[in-house]
Amino acid sequence: MELEDLPSPVLVEILSRLGDTTELARCRLASRTLRSLSRDVRSVRLFCSRDRFLRSRAPDTCDHDTPFRSLVANLASFLSASPGPIALALAAERPLSAPADEVDDADDLHLTAVPFLARWLPLLAARLRSLAIDDYWLQSCWRPSQALSLIADICHDLVNLEVRNAWLSVEELKPMHKLTSLTLEFIRLDDANLDKVNECFPSLQALNLIGVGGLKEPKIHLLQLRVCTWTVSNFVLSLTVCAPKLVELKLKCVEPEALHLETPLLSELDVTIKKARAPIVVGEKLNLRSLRIESSDLCNLAQVFAPSRTIKRLELEAYGSSHVVDLVEQCTIDLLSTFPDIGELVLGPRAWFILPENLSLRGELKNLKKLTVHLAPEELDAAMITWKLTPLLTHARYCQVVMLIPAAASMDSRTHVISKCISNFPGIRWKWDTWKCG
Repeated sequence: MELEDLPSPVLVEILSRLGDTTELARCRLASRTLRSLSRDVRSVRLFCSRDRFLRSRAPDTCDHDTPFRSLVANLASFLSASPGPIALALAAERPLSAPADEVDDADDLHLTAVPFLARWLPLLAARLRSLAIDDYWLQSCWRPSQALSLIADICHDLVNLEVRNAWLSVEELKPMHKLTSLTLEFIRLDDANLDKVNECFPSLQALNLIGVGGLKEPKIHLLQLRVCTWTVSNFVLSLTVCAPKLVELKLKCVEPEALHLETPLLSELDVTIKKARAPIVVGEKLNLRSLRIESSDLCNLAQVFAPSRTIKRLELEAYGSSHVVDLVEQCTIDLLSTFPDIGELVLGPRAWFILPENLSLRGELKNLKKLTVHLAPEELDAAMITWKLTPLLTHARYCQVVMLIPAAASMDSRTHVISKCISNFPGIRWKWDTWKCG
């Protein structure tokens, strides 16, 4: 069977899964059938690579390539003739040689510029269900954009919106009642407390705020929100999450002066806090099933969530980066009294490294079914590993131990550790794997 003999819906699905418009263009040249069906694709990605960027700036090649923003406008015109929903993604790759603090005065890759969006977005607005724009930071970082307002004005059926590497204004922003998923990543946002986000995106079920700057006392207050990832890049006075239907939260910040969680249905929490300057306030008793804590203040954070007696999976990690562990206050966590029902315990490489001098885990873990240990690169001594494992496995008779060895470790080191652990703990079910450091 030839490719063209496949049913049209199958061919459209294949074309919709291509990496970017370059591959789509090649398929259009391959046959008349593919050329005709290419208008019906449901997902398109237009990507300006580093090579294309450099060619556009080089004197010898700058006149040979069509400007990237003109390609976007041409694509929108081409796709506008077909009905049906579509997902569109635009991205500009940053050159490797560009300094972090450099500013580009040009605007040929400023993808959130309102005049640029106004040229082509109305052609696809009725079809768009998903829109992703990865702007070119060197051109967008010093230009505030009202792209959100324009998108809200004309893309009434948009369900998913993703914007990265831009400075976004919320001036004249109107509600988008059908939007259920929003991602803002490495964004300077002129909405210090997230008031406009709460007001104009009331139907959000998934929210990702990653490296969003310009915040002071941000509060997420979304009644339909179910999944949230929030990485706070700057120091803020307080953080508040008020979401009665939230079930999964991943929160990363440095030293907030206050943290308030009003999330009664929360079941999975992944929290990274260097150190909380003030107590964390949990509005109602949580019903957590899975808890991950990364902090220099593990004991205090563990006590905050201890009232949630439903936790089955616990992961602990010391705050730091790569192999560097920040100063961790000496503490003891009584797992039996704090988390009596955990069936799975995961220890990150930095948490394992500070055992037991700075972090002591006590309690008869009779219900423990699985222990996962990320061995620290600096610590592949079999005697040391045995010494650290003994208190954890003394009463865990039916436990499986998953030992993750640094991928960079030599084969001799791996073999020695494995043989010693098996001989020192003969009743334990072992599983071995590797993990990539840093």
